[in-house]
Amino acid sequence: MKLHQQSTPNVNTIRAFEPGRIKINDKFYDNSLLVTAEKIDSNWGVNKPEELTVEILQELLTYQPEIIIIGTGLQHHFLDPMLALTATQQGTGIEIMTSEAACHTYNILLGEDRKVLAALMI
Repeated sequence: MKLHQQSTPNVNTIRAFEPGRIKINDKFYDNSLLVTAEKIDSNWGVNKPEELTVEILQELLTYQPEIIIIGTGLQHHFLDPMLALTATQQGTGIEIMTSEAACHTYNILLGEDRKVLAALMI
């Protein structure tokens, strides 16, 4: 499904989501990854929501986002309350949703010039 037509120079925009892959700018990715406006980390090793830990969340917080959007693949999962507490104690919002919804939300927040980090599981 196409998500975004407009091209913004030097900003990582999610263009499409399909089960098993995500298109950012002009490149497809078929593994879990982290995306901010300026950076793509295609080596994010989290493949299932159960693998999220406070230590992993602390690594995400080093990006200093206003909000972290966690995409859990095709199925929605609930966020561990300890992760939510850790993020809010740092002044960072955190949301968890399917990866498709996370891609949409990331683009909307990016369009609002928010400092957003999308942590996407494929």
